[in-house]
Amino acid sequence: MAALSDPFVPLLLAVAAPLLWGWRWRRPTWQMLVLGVGSWGAIGWLSLLPAGPSLCQSYDLLVVLDLLVVALALAVRPRQWRERLADPCLVRPLAAVLAPALLCAVALGMRGVILEFPSDGFVYYTTYFGSDLLNTVRLDPLHYRSPANWFFTAASYLFGFPEALAPWRASLLAALNTFLVLAASCQLSLRLSGTRALCWLTALLFLLGMGHQNFSFFHQIALNGTLPGLTLVLAASTPLLGLLQRPGWPGVRRLAQATAVLLVAGYFAYHAHGVTAYLTVNLLVACAAASLVLWPSGQRLGAAAAGAGLLLVALNRMPWHPRLESFYAWPETMRFVHDYRFLGHRFFYFWPSLPVATWEPVFLVALGLSVVCFALWRGWRQPPGAVLALALLGPLVLLEWWVPFVNDLVFKLIEPDSAYRLVWTSLFWISIPAMLWGLDQRWRWVSPRGRSRGRGLLIATIAGLIAVLAVPLQIRGRSNVFVSKVPHLLTPLEEVRQADGATIEPILGPLQDLCDRDPLLQGRTLLSDPYVGAVLGTRQCLSPVAARDITKLAASTVEAGQYPGLRRALASPATLRVWLDAQRVDVVVLRDAYVPYESRIARASNHWQPDLLTSYAELSLNSLSTAQLRRVGFRLVRHEQGLRVYLRTRAAPGSAPG
Repeated sequence: MAALSDPFVPLLLAVAAPLLWGWRWRRPTWQMLVLGVGSWGAIGWLSLLPAGPSLCQSYDLLVVLDLLVVALALAVRPRQWRERLADPCLVRPLAAVLAPALLCAVALGMRGVILEFPSDGFVYYTTYFGSDLLNTVRLDPLHYRSPANWFFTAASYLFGFPEALAPWRASLLAALNTFLVLAASCQLSLRLSGTRALCWLTALLFLLGMGHQNFSFFHQIALNGTLPGLTLVLAASTPLLGLLQRPGWPGVRRLAQATAVLLVAGYFAYHAHGVTAYLTVNLLVACAAASLVLWPSGQRLGAAAAGAGLLLVALNRMPWHPRLESFYAWPETMRFVHDYRFLGHRFFYFWPSLPVATWEPVFLVALGLSVVCFALWRGWRQPPGAVLALALLGPLVLLEWWVPFVNDLVFKLIEPDSAYRLVWTSLFWISIPAMLWGLDQRWRWVSPRGRSRGRGLLIATIAGLIAVLAVPLQIRGRSNVFVSKVPHLLTPLEEVRQADGATIEPILGPLQDLCDRDPLLQGRTLLSDPYVGAVLGTRQCLSPVAARDITKLAASTVEAGQYPGLRRALASPATLRVWLDAQRVDVVVLRDAYVPYESRIARASNHWQPDLLTSYAELSLNSLSTAQLRRVGFRLVRHEQGLRVYLRTRAAPGSAPG
């Protein structure tokens, strides 16, 4: 029983149970992934039932079920189990699916992730994995909410958060997410093409091309719920895409079953990250369009056109997203969203104008290959329907960004500054290898000379794309589309220690002691710089005056936006006391010194000023002295690790005010 209390036992069971079940009973990889990842999403649904179990109870039930699956897989008919392990058919999925996914996951687990303020990875680490999510989170049954989704609760349970929060656990979580999404991607590539080399290309394109603008996938989003959500949708789309590879009409029943699998998985995936809803919709649209090309039917075409028309009319009647107007205050070089007028109507369109969107090359190559596939479609002897569906995804994303009424789907249902995430729904890391394979199959039927030329062109295209993604170039000394993410993988983790929270976390224990000794501190406010406030965040009883706010990051905007009036209040003890009382400040945390720090990722991406942390030394709060704070009722209670903690002195009960 002691072994079951180890925080990694649920993790080992959650990984082992679907793998053993699938290999023992010869189930396809996509079913293993749907069972494994989908069970985490189902926990959130189970806890929402009337009088249903709590999250902790639901996860305990999952552990029991995983134990039963493992016991059955190992104990039932052991001779057949040994024969299954010796099956030569296992070699192919092991080499094409498990090997690339496991290699990348192990590399990331050993390498570690960069948790640098104010990046998203820093927020996931310090906030979501530093909170007691299992006891406080209530999942929304319909609407996606980032801090309250099943991915963060599952991570908290499987990895023993938050009691043992540590960067190495975050690295293991990132490794698991990497393994899952690459396993799902490679299994889909293998299912469609049957070629091992293209599975490895799938993994390479994902790692080089995936990420938020110029941020490395490894360092920035490996702790995000996007990856488990993508895993679930990719695995669940395999049956539907597999039916499109068949030469004949599979029948309404089989199509309905495959669509139902994708819809159910898409619902759970949506609660891991909202962008997966667009991926589910786009896959359904692309598969429906491909099926109409493969198996023409006037009745189905009419139904599809009517459904699309009703959807566009419904979207057109919805109001624009309120944040659209805020983009007009942005400099033109920083704007994502633009507009134009046609026939008296105002239309919006999207294209990232920041010169750091390193996924643009893969997206443009995917679009180019789509055009080639469409142009050569009639020349296919046995047209691969799944390749056609994947070729439709890139143009569909472009329609959602640019075409009036169609892009209402984006500008009315998603925050405009998140519209870039729709590029993920093009599945470029899977669609590019699939289209390469499809075109190679198409040219197999032409003359040997023509096939040789076509294959040479494809190889040159993919080699050029990999070179663009992997080799960093500086044009006019500025970040640009050719700034590769590869250097991020080579950034020493020690380089970002000043920005990953490690220097601030030692103060968590003393603050918790203060909270335990004085219950009146609960819900009161902590005054510190934004970096300190973001590290402490929700991991103690006090609420920071300032924390990570992406609209107020620079020292000047922080001063005006997060500490309004503080500089003037420093003029006298009376005005300072009034300001502190208005902010309900009971604890002040100040740093002795700000070590010079330059962020390599900030220099490459232009998302925040590279010397951001150092610039916080210029904030007015850092001019506060012990003597000043003593005059307004604060005393120094702790001074260690370069941090000073001041506590408001409370009057004794019944004493007269001084």
